[in-house]
Amino acid sequence: MDKLLKEFHVLGTRIGPVGFHGPSAKFFELSPDIAATVLSLEKDEQSWYALPSMERERIALALQAALPDELDSRTNLLGESNRLTGFYLFVSQECNLACSYCYGDGGEYRKGKMIMDERTADNFIDKFITDKNPGYLINFFGGEPLLNLPLIQKIIDRVRAKTEPLGIRTVFNMTTNGTVWSSKIADFVDKNIDTLTVSLDGPKDINDAQRPACGNFSAYDKTVRTIGDLKEQGSRYTIRTIMTKNSFGRLKEIYSHNSELAGKGGVGLSTVDVGDDHALGLTDPEHWALVDEIVEINSESLRSLADSANPQFNEYTSELCKLLFGRQYRPRPCNAGQTVLAVAADGELYPCHRFVGYQEFCVGNVNDEQPLNANYTELCRSFKETSVDKNPYCSGCWLQHLCGGSCYVISHLREGDVFKPPARYCHLKKTVYDRLLSEFAEIMADPARKVRFVDNVTGYFH
Repeated sequence: MDKLLKEFHVLGTRIGPVGFHGPSAKFFELSPDIAATVLSLEKDEQSWYALPSMERERIALALQAALPDELDSRTNLLGESNRLTGFYLFVSQECNLACSYCYGDGGEYRKGKMIMDERTADNFIDKFITDKNPGYLINFFGGEPLLNLPLIQKIIDRVRAKTEPLGIRTVFNMTTNGTVWSSKIADFVDKNIDTLTVSLDGPKDINDAQRPACGNFSAYDKTVRTIGDLKEQGSRYTIRTIMTKNSFGRLKEIYSHNSELAGKGGVGLSTVDVGDDHALGLTDPEHWALVDEIVEINSESLRSLADSANPQFNEYTSELCKLLFGRQYRPRPCNAGQTVLAVAADGELYPCHRFVGYQEFCVGNVNDEQPLNANYTELCRSFKETSVDKNPYCSGCWLQHLCGGSCYVISHLREGDVFKPPARYCHLKKTVYDRLLSEFAEIMADPARKVRFVDNVTGYFH
């Protein structure tokens, strides 16, 4: 019964208490008295075995009655494939900005300034782009990737020449700071890049304070002009925003500012990843307050899907809709090492872009005869075998199948264990999803709002 109890979560909604069963993502009604007891058990305010036997039997019957007939009807959001089809290409490990919170060491990733050469790019294409897969996803990354535009164009041309005759489609994405731009680049992006992620941290005073330029220019001014060009030419792009101490108390302003600039891809919000003693790091009270603002922004976004003709998706609402409407679950935080690899400018291979430069996680080099080494096999096995239901830090959490666990690299840096999520991460995820699931239950209970919600979600994903 202990395991079953951990799978349930009580949502406090305006329509009364609602139960949520994590493994099946099923919502169900709960009587107020049973909800109160289950909630107190969930919070460890009382012990299951301290309850009278008749009360234990009554709660067990109520929870078991809520279980679906089949628990394995949901599909894996990350897919079941273990073929390498997604790649981050670090075409430039140089940058023209000096972002004060950069997890990539100013774009150098603990490896020094580097630009990928054509030999390395060719070896990557020769060894990893084959006729054995139906499609590929290539993300151009950095540093600032547009500092090496000629190589990007050569890679795209060569990949297409190799795959298109075979009916293999490759999606090309890019992450950029938006300050390296021209009419030539705009035309290139329009013709070649499927989705662009542009970094912008909010209004000019915030953005330029924490994203200073390596030169006499305003990063904000250049980035906003670039976003204007992207919007005008109808490109698909997302704005990526990092929340720091500077964001404290201004998150709604930042989100509103960036949402007005955003395209269909919306705005992705992430909390800063720095040490506690960093100037932009958050104290615990600041983190809790920031989480409350994140919750409110996402709650407004979810409600807009049911109440507005112009709904606004963002990172959490989009993810939740994919998981619930698509009948999916997330078994791990991502596909690092499973279907994804990052290729550093010198050809070194890592499980994902966040691992680049941490040598203990290097899994080979595209310039070697055998590009993947023994470390790759071991890391893949470890990541694959330690899904959330087998991760000792996550397996007892009601949210595990929606969350998937923390970023491996952040866990490694903060906790010394790639599988141990930091406490702040768990607090953020549980707080956000508790509110969104409550809002979702209320929407589904209202026939008119439900129809509008489903129409908006269907239109967005199709």
